[in-house]
Amino acid sequence: MIRTLAVLAMVLFPQNENRLYTQTYDIYIRGELTGTERVHESPDKDGNLLVESEHEILLTDGRDAKRIAFKTSMTLARNSGRPLHYVLRYTSGTAGDYYEVRTQGEKIHRILSRGSARSEVAERMSPETVIFDFNVYHQYDLLARRYDFKKGGRQIYRNFIPLVGAEVPLALTHLDDGELEYARGKVSVRHFRIELSGVFSGAFSVDKDLRLVRLLIQEKDLEVLRHDLSP
Repeated sequence: MIRTLAVLAMVLFPQNENRLYTQTYDIYIRGELTGTERVHESPDKDGNLLVESEHEILLTDGRDAKRIAFKTSMTLARNSGRPLHYVLRYTSGTAGDYYEVRTQGEKIHRILSRGSARSEVAERMSPETVIFDFNVYHQYDLLARRYDFKKGGRQIYRNFIPLVGAEVPLALTHLDDGELEYARGKVSVRHFRIELSGVFSGAFSVDKDLRLVRLLIQEKDLEVLRHDLSP
């Protein structure tokens, strides 16, 4: 069923000549294919980078299945890569829940809407602030692009988590470079470790263009794999 959804997504969101990049990922939980994530990048009208994604996940307890679907949109400043705007909107269910983040100068502002409840927070934003929504997997690309390879080692960022409206320290470490081998061949990758304080730690690999290839979070029994490499 999930593969059918992935094919359907390709029909509903066809290639656009202005898109710079398009990719699909398969999501595995406890070794079972449970969902897909499709991402595409394009320039917006001001020349900033617009990163959009569609997500479809089916969770089951062995008897009942729950569908979770949402869309995201992230705008990054064309010169610095600084986050300007981010929104996640659920397309499953009937409540129309969403959260939205806007940045301006040294301020970051978030709106959260759940059913009839709405809340807002405003925080100070530093040059090290990133917006990393850890259940949106293509955003590991964006973290890898922020990493200073000349400096190396364990680098700390201030991650603004939209759902909670607060910053949590995030550490990124480039481990080494190597290859991932699959039935269809080998992929040259750069391996990272990620630590989100008090939330989780895991490992991910990106290709030479710093695009996500594979993500592993063992404590969540989660693996995310680029679609063309899936078994």
